[in-house]
Amino acid sequence: MKLFDNPIFITQRRLMHRAGVLAPILIAALIGLSLLAGLIAYLADPMDFNFNSPQDAGKVFYGWIIGVEILVLVIGGFSKISRTLAEERKAGLWDSNCLTPLKPAQIVSGYWLGSPLRECYMAAILAGTGLVICVLAKLPLAFWPGTQILIFSTALFFGLLASLVGMAFQKPQAGILMVGLVFFLYMPALAFSRHTVTNFLLPIYGIVNLFNGGNDSNREWDAWPEIFGLSVPPILLSLALQFILGIFLWRAAVRKTANPFQPLLLRWEAIAIFALLVVTQHSLIWNNWHGAFGAAQHIQAYRNYPDDSLMAVTHGGTIFLGVLILTFSSPLPERVRVEALRAGGGSLKMIFSRSAVSLALALAVIAAIATLTQFIFSFGENAIIWLVTAGNLFVFFLMFSLLLEFCRLRFKRRALGFVALWLFVLCILPFILGGVFSNAALAKLSFLAPGVIAVSDYNADLTFLGCVTFAHFGGVLLFFLAWRQQWKLLLAKTSPSTSTQ
Repeated sequence: MKLFDNPIFITQRRLMHRAGVLAPILIAALIGLSLLAGLIAYLADPMDFNFNSPQDAGKVFYGWIIGVEILVLVIGGFSKISRTLAEERKAGLWDSNCLTPLKPAQIVSGYWLGSPLRECYMAAILAGTGLVICVLAKLPLAFWPGTQILIFSTALFFGLLASLVGMAFQKPQAGILMVGLVFFLYMPALAFSRHTVTNFLLPIYGIVNLFNGGNDSNREWDAWPEIFGLSVPPILLSLALQFILGIFLWRAAVRKTANPFQPLLLRWEAIAIFALLVVTQHSLIWNNWHGAFGAAQHIQAYRNYPDDSLMAVTHGGTIFLGVLILTFSSPLPERVRVEALRAGGGSLKMIFSRSAVSLALALAVIAAIATLTQFIFSFGENAIIWLVTAGNLFVFFLMFSLLLEFCRLRFKRRALGFVALWLFVLCILPFILGGVFSNAALAKLSFLAPGVIAVSDYNADLTFLGCVTFAHFGGVLLFFLAWRQQWKLLLAKTSPSTSTQ
């Protein structure tokens, strides 16, 4: 079935026209014409402006076009898709569409490409005006298509993400909150230019790189990113990351449409996404130390380097990504309970293989191997740093997976609040107490502290950090005992006569 014959796409287009599309188009046209008029005024009388050349003026006015276009197409489209899906699920229209002969892929594509049509019209007007600005300012031939391709691919990528948000959350405001959270967490990445994978997923670096082409005064945003020392075009890297992750998002959206009770990510998909992002992140920073992180000859250069906290940020980002993966890939206890019932009562071995705990171990192994690439040529003298970092990843992922499933088993609908409470106590409270009592040792008791300190402070007491990590592992064992007890109680309800040992 062609897209324009898709009933959902047709319905979304009719709803958009019924709500009125002329006013948004006129607003976009007025914005574009205002910026175009500014460029024409400069070309007519350059003395009234502070630009060095028509190219500089064109980049400034076209930069405003791009900013508005991203705001309308990427952010506005994300909000519209997620809100439309959430509202139609609440009204029961989503379930009705799923009962029609339409294939799940056709349903997803109808909402994905049909809901943001108004935003697409506005973006098309702005893009056309931007093309006129690029021609008048005599900007490079590849400048306009390069930026527009990046904006278009980002809009498609975030549209798929919005589809999953609309399917996963009941409240229409969830999409707006998700956008705000993403951009709030993204802001620190701007300080590390081409060294963070998030700068290529959005993709800010590719666009800024086109604006700064040939400007040697800003090498951080002018040079190409390096993958394990091999330079690659930033546009190609952004498109590759968005395309590969987009395939996983598409599979998840289609699967969720076919069966709403399926998890957002299958286990192998979660592992693949995590491995792709973590390995890419470490490959982007590999050239800073050439696989000899912590070596004596690099210490002084590392301290003088502007991104001296890059490894610590990478470690924290790895933990954050792992928490997201575990949250969205962890099966609900009732689903595992049904599988146990079908298996004749189940066992803890079966529970372990299906729970997020085994997934946490897999993610920890991948993260530890990716981190090891930074120590290939300095492992002999800095093995303890890697061991503390890898141990911290292993302990944190295992702790979070056990905590998540324990709270889901014990508190059910109130699980999220108790997970947040425990994370605050185990991760944030030690830093607060360390500041209150002016005692750095208390801050190091946080589950986040050992790995971050080990890769950011060459004078850290690694023996103490190792002891803290070992103590954390003892706490994980207590979580495991509580987790096992909760599963025993649930399995006993399923089949009292079956041993759960």
